[in-house]
Amino acid sequence: MHLSLSSTLTTLAIASLATTSSAFVMDVYDSNDCSGDARNVNVWDNTCATWMGGFKSYIPRVYGGTHQYAYFFAPSNCGSLPGSIGGDWADGGGFKVGQCYYFGDGNTVANAAASYSS
Repeated sequence: MHLSLSSTLTTLAIASLATTSSAFVMDVYDSNDCSGDARNVNVWDNTCATWMGGFKSYIPRVYGGTHQYAYFFAPSNCGSLPGSIGGDWADGGGFKVGQCYYFGDGNTVANAAASYSS
């Protein structure tokens, strides 16, 4: 069997895509009780997402990769990890898929969410 350079590179690219990090997925809400319209957000492992705008509550829908911890930030986007307003394990060891969560007193607005290896 003869493999060309291009077929080898294609095979390697497909293999690398199959092993990329996953994301934790959540629905975010403007309310503090997960009511009203939801925005679906993917937070890829080892990244920070800011595009979804502010939100007061969220429902996890899909867990992230192994040893991923979710952080939430306000008032700045993707701030310092020690300054986060909350967080939990995003890999199934912390927050639970399908459960509603909010920040602090229920009036705090998060502006970003991140998932980093811990």
